[in-house]
Amino acid sequence: MGCERSDGAVCNACREVPSALRDAGDASSLASAGTLFFDYDGTIHDSARLYEPAFRQVYGWLVEQGWAQPREFSDEFIDSWLGWKVRDMWKTFMPELPERVWREASQRIGRDMAHRLEAGEGVLFDGCEAALGELKKRGYDLVFLSNCGTAYRDVHRRKFGLDQWFSGYFCADDFPGLEKWEIYGKVRNRFANPQAMIGDRAHDREVSEHGGIPFIGCAWGYGKAGELDGSEVIAASWHDVPDAVAKVFQSS
Repeated sequence: MGCERSDGAVCNACREVPSALRDAGDASSLASAGTLFFDYDGTIHDSARLYEPAFRQVYGWLVEQGWAQPREFSDEFIDSWLGWKVRDMWKTFMPELPERVWREASQRIGRDMAHRLEAGEGVLFDGCEAALGELKKRGYDLVFLSNCGTAYRDVHRRKFGLDQWFSGYFCADDFPGLEKWEIYGKVRNRFANPQAMIGDRAHDREVSEHGGIPFIGCAWGYGKAGELDGSEVIAASWHDVPDAVAKVFQSS
């Protein structure tokens, strides 16, 4: 999505699974009704509210620095990058930028988004908290699986109290160079079956395709036409998610 750890570093504590997260995963109940892997931005967090102004501000900085020409962007264009890994986003959007420049730009986006979050501008999608609470009540283990950075994850984890729902957290910084479906493959055996992936982008659908698990597509997110093709169920809103989970697990 164009932002990463504020210090530009990568977590090297463990190339497979960081120890703190490994402990969280090991705590999953053997009596679990199953495990639900959730994308974050565009699925749980309405990230466009933070990302759109941050993107525009940092693009203005690139213009001032002589790295870009003045240009107007639609909200839809900016939102299309949500859910992408940092390097992939910049290499696709502005492939001519030197790495040191796009890394600085990505860090600026991350800092701007963090400031806006702390100022109270960040929100979760309507119905999200109630639905996550209902899924926990039904006995499911909920796992955070995102292409975001660790600093971004940690500030959102604290700001929104995500620990009340999630028992495990995995993001791109913890697994350098791996696609989301490959990260899932590294951690899936640590969690109870049956399992399903819930998200709004093609990256989330790929977890389902490679992992052989059901995919619940989120119609309220930022995916383009066709990105949710192949979903077992497409949920129109968060209010539909608990029943969608029950449906895909009954049919699997």
